[in-house]
Amino acid sequence: MITLFRKIRQKLLSQNRVTRYLIYALGEILLVVIGILIALQLNIQKELADEKKETEQLLIGVQSDLKLEAKRIDFLIGYYGDITDGIQKILLNYQGKEVNTNQELGEYFLNTFEFRKFSKFNTSYQTLYGSGLLQEIEDKKLSEEIITHYSMQYLEWSLEIYQQRAGTFDFNNTPQFDPLDKLQAGTYYQSIPNFRLELEDNFRTDFKEFIKEPEVLNFLVDLLHQSELVFTNLNTYKESNLTLSNQVQKYLEQ
Repeated sequence: MITLFRKIRQKLLSQNRVTRYLIYALGEILLVVIGILIALQLNIQKELADEKKETEQLLIGVQSDLKLEAKRIDFLIGYYGDITDGIQKILLNYQGKEVNTNQELGEYFLNTFEFRKFSKFNTSYQTLYGSGLLQEIEDKKLSEEIITHYSMQYLEWSLEIYQQRAGTFDFNNTPQFDPLDKLQAGTYYQSIPNFRLELEDNFRTDFKEFIKEPEVLNFLVDLLHQSELVFTNLNTYKESNLTLSNQVQKYLEQ
C-alpha cells in the first residue's frame, strides 16, 4: 500500500501536476489522521471495556465482603442479645420476678464484661475507591450508597462505648465480690483478667447478695441501656448491609 502511494506521488510530480499532487497529499494526510482517530477510538473503547470489567469484578468483591459482614453481624446480634438477656434476668431476680441459680447469675454478670468488636470488610471497597473506578459506576446513586455505607461508624462507636462502660466497674468497691477459685486467692484485682477460665461448678461469690449493691445495680442498668443500643445498631446495620447488597446485585445484572 505504501509503495502504491509513493508511485502515485512520483507520477504526479513527473507530470508537473502540482495542484493534483497537493490535493492527493492532503487526502493522504486525511486518511492517516482518520486511521489514527479510529485507532484511538478503538483503544478508548478497549480501555472503557477493561475498566467496566474491573469495576464489575470489584463490585462482586464488595458483595462478597458484605456477605462476610452479614455473618459477623448475625454472630454479634446473638452475642449481645445473650448479654442483654442476661442483664435483664439479673434485674428480674433482684425484683423477685425471676429465680436463677447463683451459678447462672454469676455467668450472666461476668458475661457483661466481655465484648466483641466489629470492623468492616472493606478490602474491595478500598481498591474500588483508591483506583477511582468508584466514580465510573454508571449508577451514581449506587456509588453514593457504597460510600455512605463504608463511612458509617455508629456501630463501631456504640461497641467502643460499651467496652468503655464495661471497663468502668471497680471490683475494689464491692467487697462482697470474691475472686473466683481459678484466680489467685487473695490477689487485689482491679478487674477480673480472664472470664473464660475453666470455672468450678460454684462461684464463691454470693451473686444474689452481690447484685443488691447499688453500685452493681447502677452499673448493670447503664450497661443494659448501652447493650440495647448496640443491639439496635446491629439490626440497623444489618438492614443497611442487605439493602446495599441487593443494589449491587441489581446493578451487576443489568
